[in-house]
Amino acid sequence: MFVSVPATSANLGPGFDTLGLAVDLRNEIIIKPSKFLSVSTHGEGSNNPKIKKNTLFLNIFNENYKRLTGREDNFRFEFHHKIPISRGLGSSSAVIVASLSAAYTAANKKYSKREILNQALKYENHPDNITPAVMGGFNVACVEGDKVYSKKRRLPEYLK
Repeated sequence: MFVSVPATSANLGPGFDTLGLAVDLRNEIIIKPSKFLSVSTHGEGSNNPKIKKNTLFLNIFNENYKRLTGREDNFRFEFHHKIPISRGLGSSSAVIVASLSAAYTAANKKYSKREILNQALKYENHPDNITPAVMGGFNVACVEGDKVYSKKRRLPEYLK
C-alpha cells in the first residue's frame, strides 16, 4: 500500500479556521503486512525520537484498523516525511489523514473522502487543515456538530 498526503496552509486571509490550501509537499508512507510491527522513518523529524516512533499515526491507524476489522494485525511502515514539523504546514493533519486512509485501505474497506474528512475531525478540530489534506486544492470549510462541510474552489489566476 502507498499513502501520500499533502502539506497544507491554513487560516488564509480573513478565513480563520475556514480557508485552507494544499501545497506541493507531501508525506508518503509505504505499508506492507508483516509478522512483526516494523517502523522506519526518513526525512523530516527522523532524528527526533518522538517523531521517529510515529506514535500519532500508529495510534490512529491501530484504533481504526481494529474498528474496521476486529483484528490487531502487524504491518511494516516506511515513512518518508517531507512536511516540516511545527512550521505551519499542517504536518499533524497530514499524519491524521494518512493514518485513516491507510487503516481503511489495509482493512480492504471502501471509503469516501468525506468519510475520511469526518473521521479526521475526531482527532483534529481544524477543518482548514484537514480539508485540503483530504480534498487537495483550495477549500472553504466549517464544522457543524460532528460533520465537516466543505467546498473546493478554484484559485483565481492572479493568486497562482
